[in-house]
Amino acid sequence: MVAEIGSLPEEVTVTTSSGDAPAFDYGTFSFGSKEEVLEKAKEYWNPGKTQFWSDAGVPLVIDRREEYFLYDMSGKRLIDVHLNGGTYSLGHRNPEVVQAITLAMQHFDIGNHHFPALARTALAEALITSAPASLTKVIYGSGGGEAIDIALKTARHTTQKRKILSIVKAYHGHTGLAVGTGDDRFSKLFLSDRPDEFPHVPFNDLEAMEAELRGRDIAAVIMETIPATYGFPLPNPGYLEAVKKLCEQYDALYIADEVQTGLMRTGELWGITKHGIEPDILVTGKGISGGMYPIACVLVSERCAGWLT
Repeated sequence: MVAEIGSLPEEVTVTTSSGDAPAFDYGTFSFGSKEEVLEKAKEYWNPGKTQFWSDAGVPLVIDRREEYFLYDMSGKRLIDVHLNGGTYSLGHRNPEVVQAITLAMQHFDIGNHHFPALARTALAEALITSAPASLTKVIYGSGGGEAIDIALKTARHTTQKRKILSIVKAYHGHTGLAVGTGDDRFSKLFLSDRPDEFPHVPFNDLEAMEAELRGRDIAAVIMETIPATYGFPLPNPGYLEAVKKLCEQYDALYIADEVQTGLMRTGELWGITKHGIEPDILVTGKGISGGMYPIACVLVSERCAGWLT
């Protein structure tokens, strides 16, 4: 996920405290060493994940981030080729994003959910203007999993059906409904409710897709345009278009999960537009704020916007 390319002078990340040992002082918190961070991460954050990477020989604690580089606590510079699944598509702490957020925070805050907001309305207009013509309204969330939950609840409200069809080995988030659409290693871990309402079919298998849809009890099909946790397989020519037609035939909605494939990551603003598809719902997140602000967006068709009253 990261590749070493060099180092920075020690003074970039390490300052000297009034004590005998170097201190990593960040103003509101500080640590005496990387070892202290690792121990406290195991104690207070995630012991399993912290120990896993240490055992794998990657006891990395990320310090400063800039452009497409990470710096560890010794000042070593690394190329970030993971980018949190597209969260940092604009690079870490992109100066334009930092400036925009800094200026906004001088005037705005999170706002009030009962009334129109200036920035929220402006972003909604920009998103709909850029999106496939089928999409007319925007609903906001604080992260991708939450946005997927919103999309699935919207599909159930619109169709008055409960089942959600997804792809084998899929991943759409860890939140309540989203985790049910994912692989068993996620849904079973959290004892996801009503697994019978979340059938899965293999990617690129139209026969399996139609077999599930034929009962007309599917509220929506949800897919990433290129499924990430499936190993990034490309859709067969005509596959996604055929799935959309099946959805129309059997009165199911098509949800395009563009959290990882949207925002120019496939060469177009939305990966789904490469296939000429106008989805009923489109979900975006991660890189939409450049990794600087928690936000995700659900774009819905006029039909799906019926609960926005």
